[in-house]
Amino acid sequence: MSYSANYVDEHGKSHIISVSDSESREALKNDYNTIIKKYNPEIVTIERLKANPGEELHMKITVNAPSHYLVSQDDTKPKPCNSTSFEIIVYLGYPLKSISAFYPKDRYLASPNVFRSGVACIDHWIPLVSSLVTVVEKLIMDVIHNSNVTRYDSMANPTLEKWHKEGVAEKRFPTMNLSKIYTPAMVPLPSRSERIISSDAPPLPRRNRTNA
Repeated sequence: MSYSANYVDEHGKSHIISVSDSESREALKNDYNTIIKKYNPEIVTIERLKANPGEELHMKITVNAPSHYLVSQDDTKPKPCNSTSFEIIVYLGYPLKSISAFYPKDRYLASPNVFRSGVACIDHWIPLVSSLVTVVEKLIMDVIHNSNVTRYDSMANPTLEKWHKEGVAEKRFPTMNLSKIYTPAMVPLPSRSERIISSDAPPLPRRNRTNA
């Protein structure tokens, strides 16, 4: 089976790009191996769960770092914790097809970027830019309340905006030194913008492009 998506290059030119099942699995394998090597296993635990029908990969990631959680859709009082877990589902057609990410409905991350249903906001999916690598990075940064990835302009839970901004202003957020999250060889160098998200996922193998 083949999957297609529209891609706009750096010159503003549109292309139709496609990926086969085997290419999708190869790209997913490369990106999964990247995140396994990237994070300190004492802080970030990555588990593969049994994939349900229609899922190519189902994983659970636990971040052992100070954070805060909510227990229901009506909860507006963040509660402190030392561990937060979320799940990610990847489908065939990746990396052209978007992935899903969510927290337990009764213990979801207290963040302006998490819906009250527990669904995580992973931003607009852009083929050849968005990837499992970028999503995992963003969600880990969300867990430790790193404001570099917080979208105050497009909030999933605006009731937490004031609380989150106060934590940033009082220098309580982020809750952990960023260097502790990564394996020594993968600690990112500071960029000019000081953003943490990387987009260095291995390129999709054997992409086929035709002008739209």
